Amino acid sequence: MKEFEKKLQEFQTLIGKDDAKSERIKAQIVEWLEQNGDDDAREKCKALVLQNLKRIDEDIATIRQQIATEYDILPISYIAKHYFKKSASWLHQRINGYCVRGKVYTLNEEQKQIFNNACKDIAKKIGSLQLT
Repeated sequence: MKEFEKKLQEFQTLIGKDDAKSERIKAQIVEWLEQNGDDDAREKCKALVLQNLKRIDEDIATIRQQIATEYDILPISYIAKHYFKKSASWLHQRINGYCVRGKVYTLNEEQKQIFNNACKDIAKKIGSLQLT
């Protein structure tokens, strides 16, 4: 296996991670590829990018499809503030796959679990609500 293929494999394992360490390693890999990559490396990088853009598009479509009819009744700002400790726009960006600072963000697996738990928790609270 060529060195650039090892670098691409490592890069692929970091896709979707946005912690500081992962971002630093990804930047180092990109720098290495820019300095050492040949035409074969560029083609494989391009294929990797296109593959991941397709995956992101599919993730966004899946999320939107799953919450399509309920989207209007979901308390997005409440979920963002109380379950993610983030702004409503932060959650909207991830649900809708908006491009922010040149990068498309979606919910990662951990965030999807938090979102699902938030919906279940809110459903329980609403289900137990009664006026007397």
